Amino acid sequence: MIDERQRRSESIPDDDVSEVVMPGKCPKCQNIVGSVRAEQINISNAMGNVFAGASYNCPHCQTILGVTVDPFAFKNEIAIELMKRMKGGR
Repeated sequence: MIDERQRRSESIPDDDVSEVVMPGKCPKCQNIVGSVRAEQINISNAMGNVFAGASYNCPHCQTILGVTVDPFAFKNEIAIELMKRMKGGR
């Protein structure tokens, strides 16, 4: 299997590269992370708006590996807002 950096540096065509899944290591406990544990959190911005979020945690030591807007909650909020606007409300 070909490393992405190697493929770019050697100009190996994309069709010659098989998909590689390389689990990383947790920066805190150094265990291999093949999956993460997602937890719901609130995310706020500088203007005070609060969004539903998700944190992705190491399954071994619970260290937060990343945070993002919760895609399911975001989708639902958009659907609700669209329904309100279609009915003429704001």
